[in-house]
This record gives sequence, C-alpha cells and structure tokens, in this order.
Amino acid sequence: MLSRHDILDSLLREIEITRHLVGKVPAGGMDFRPSEGQRSTLELLRYQSFCGLGGTYAMIDGGWDRYQALAAASAELSAEAILPALDAQAAGLEEAFGALTDEAFASQEATSPRGETMTLGKALLEHPVKWMTAYKLQLFMHCKLAGNDQIWTPNCWGGVDMERPVA
Repeated sequence: MLSRHDILDSLLREIEITRHLVGKVPAGGMDFRPSEGQRSTLELLRYQSFCGLGGTYAMIDGGWDRYQALAAASAELSAEAILPALDAQAAGLEEAFGALTDEAFASQEATSPRGETMTLGKALLEHPVKWMTAYKLQLFMHCKLAGNDQIWTPNCWGGVDMERPVA
C-alpha cells in the first residue's frame, strides 16, 4: 500500500524532472505555443510552479482558497523565477506532508474537482501527482516542438541526459 511518504517522493521527483526540463527549453522557447489558445511554455511553467502544492492543499483543506492564492502568485512569474518557485513548491510539499498523519492520509475524506469523494491518499495520487506527471510530459513536448531535438525518453521520465543509442 502506498504511504504518504511515497506520494511526497513522487511529487518531489516530478519537480526534480521539471527542473531538468526547464534547462532544455530552447532559446526563444518560453514564448512557444503549440497552437493558438494553448499555454505558452512560460505559462505552463507558471502552472507547474504551484499545481502540486495547490492540489495538495485543496485535497487536505477540502477547499480551493490556498490553491487560488498560489495560482494568483504564479501569474506573473518571469522565466528566471520558475526554478526558485519550483524549489518553494518542494519545500511547501515537504511541510504539508510532514504535518499530515498516516491516519488522515488513510481515512480523511477528500473531494475531487469533479465532486467525487475518496480517501485523502487516493485524492493526492489521483490529482496532484497525476497533474504534475501530465504537465511534465507537456513541458517535454513543448521543448521538442520548440526545437530541442536532442532530448528523449530519459530526459522526460528520468530527468537525466543519456546518449541515444545509434539506430
């Protein structure tokens, strides 16, 4: 059975990989949009700078006030402010999970954004963890589509540079 420590570790790993991918955004890539109406890379990173912590707060609190405050604070982050914001999110997650008891993780009821009720542990897996994972993949695709053809699977799933085997 997954523990609160497993969920925290997963969230922190997604932040670590996101930090790696920030360094893979090609020159001019922060303004890249896959198509009109989609987030730019910088807008995506602004969201990634808080969505894990914001979602964690929402599942723990049963409300979205702290999530909305984090969203507002991220709205104007510069590209240079993304890495410190990711670090702040990691610290906030460590604090939030440090205050969370095993009993609350296993039995506290949480409500999803769609109104479903589940245990807090499942809600943290279903929402913040999956959000962080999905948006990390989107960041990887932004990097590729904006012109970085050097990155591949290990960059996305491991947050590491690896030499590509010769085909």
